[in-house]
Amino acid sequence: VVALTIDFYRRNYIEGLFLSSGVIRSPDETMERLIRVAKKLREEKFNGYIHVKCVPHASEPLVRQAGLFADRLSVNIELPTEESLIRLTGDKTFGSVIGPMDCIRENRAETAENRKRFRHAPSFAPAGQSTQLIVGASPESDLVILSLTERLYRNQELKRVYYSAYVPVAP
Repeated sequence: VVALTIDFYRRNYIEGLFLSSGVIRSPDETMERLIRVAKKLREEKFNGYIHVKCVPHASEPLVRQAGLFADRLSVNIELPTEESLIRLTGDKTFGSVIGPMDCIRENRAETAENRKRFRHAPSFAPAGQSTQLIVGASPESDLVILSLTERLYRNQELKRVYYSAYVPVAP
């Protein structure tokens, strides 16, 4: 992934990379793999944009580490209520998503303060954080979806909430 990304970047085929993965063995192992790729890209002097999708249930130290190499971090909330999230995903909860979002928000605030005092303090996810909601997979109204969105923008200081339409898979 690193060699291919750098090759495409040098040829001006791409401007950045979006790193995402399904869970491999465990959330922490998956995050470690994503971080290794982002870190290696930076070590290879890749100056393009890196967006890392944080894995729900990943440990805070790994989320913090990801933010040192990525321009933007995201944690997908997927569905607008805890009930729908549990019913449709099984193991994902609002806590497993909001926890990493809190970690990102807090580290961005701390880094901003440090950068005011120390010129060379490292940046943390300088392009902020985002999330994604799947619309139409559960019965919530537009008001519920937009209310959640507003709370996420306010409480988590998100830069963007992306919406994806639910497309059922034919049996």
